[in-house]
Amino acid sequence: MRGQNLRELVESLGAEAFYGKACSLLNEGELTVDDFSYYELADACQVLPRLRSVQESLQGQPVSAALLRESNPGVGTTLFQVMSGELIGRKVLEGYENDDGFIGDKLVTVVRSSLRNQKLVGFRALAGPTEVPEGHPYEESTFEEKYVTTAEAKQGRILSINEELIAFDQSGEINRRAMALGHYLRQERERTIVRGVTDADAGQGKYVYRPSGSGASLYATDGSRRNWVGVGNTTSPDFDAAVPLVDWTDIEEVLHYRATQVRDDRIDGTSRPVIAPAKYVLVPEALRGTARGIVHATEVRQVTADGEMSVANPFGGMLDVLSSPFIDEQGGAAASDWYVGDFARQFVWTEIWPVQTFLQRSESEAAFERDVVLRVKARYFGGISAVDTAYVTKVDGE
Repeated sequence: MRGQNLRELVESLGAEAFYGKACSLLNEGELTVDDFSYYELADACQVLPRLRSVQESLQGQPVSAALLRESNPGVGTTLFQVMSGELIGRKVLEGYENDDGFIGDKLVTVVRSSLRNQKLVGFRALAGPTEVPEGHPYEESTFEEKYVTTAEAKQGRILSINEELIAFDQSGEINRRAMALGHYLRQERERTIVRGVTDADAGQGKYVYRPSGSGASLYATDGSRRNWVGVGNTTSPDFDAAVPLVDWTDIEEVLHYRATQVRDDRIDGTSRPVIAPAKYVLVPEALRGTARGIVHATEVRQVTADGEMSVANPFGGMLDVLSSPFIDEQGGAAASDWYVGDFARQFVWTEIWPVQTFLQRSESEAAFERDVVLRVKARYFGGISAVDTAYVTKVDGE
């Protein structure tokens, strides 16, 4: 609201109505946080004269009272603190909601929850229908319950706004810091999801797969969970070798594994293949170009005994490529391993608290010790869990 007389608006509307009107215009998109100046807001709330004393203090003149603090706090001071907290909180959320380059939401299904470490209950697969001769009874289906448990953690940070940032009208810098706080909060959630999907921390006892409440490695290299193609697979010996991602035939081999080796867990009949179409190929950044070249090529070349020929890409439009530097950072084999499947069917993000922002006013030790005017806390409470093993296959790429 730069260029407008905010003081007149505050005086004519009153503090509560001004705050409500400003929030309404922000919600409707008629104004943005960048349209406000914290300096002009301080002036409108009649706390600016005391902020100007910062400039005097930097010239060697004493400041006798804490800035933005009154022995009997008035409406103007309170409005300034609340309105500034609202604007900064919105910038934190803006930074958090900017999902450019993030893939986490494509890897999980978000499940709202009010409980931590809860049970997610499912059932073993049922046998299909059987033929019923005339006059004979139908066979009963046998249900057997199974469950996994979730694990969540609270993540957060505090942003402190110093007096100088407002006194010298550095609204852009305040907003930049607020957006950075939101961005890095989102980045931490992204890293948690990617490391969970790749089961990166199982070696340190931090499991994403917890069947019946007990943590276990999600991708068992003996192939017993039927989601591993690579060295050590004794369950499916035809798929016990590494498959480096080079061309479309490598993806075809993994899909063949999923079609023949991934079977349901019914207990009252012969297990059958699971219908679980793959949607994504997840790779480290080191394989991003290779994966995109395979998936998005318009045609491929095949060499036969009769010569070389070009045909339409067998996987054109069938799969999307996802990549993340949080796979590369794991080092070692992670730089060449890759994943195929429908990730959102296998992984859930249990969200106890979505991202939230809270305002702490100047009544804090930081106000005295570090000349902090406002402190904004941003946090979320959630975690990733695998609810099954059949929908994502890990491929040994070395």
